[in-house]
Amino acid sequence: MNDTTATIDDRELTTKEAASLLGLSPSTLRKWRCTGERPELPWCKRFRKVFYLESEVILFKEKNTTSNCDETYV
Repeated sequence: MNDTTATIDDRELTTKEAASLLGLSPSTLRKWRCTGERPELPWCKRFRKVFYLESEVILFKEKNTTSNCDETYV
């Protein structure tokens, strides 16, 4: 977690909330955590609870969203 991205009012999201924000199922996030498939989406575990910082989830979503607005149709 970067100090520049984490702010005092950064919400901690559950797996279900983060998955909903990303348009994925919670089981996909659980799989990514276990396999390390997406290491660029950081998560934290405190006691037995896993959470994601909202700013990190939004940043991950922005980096992995593509736009086809630049395509030219003939």
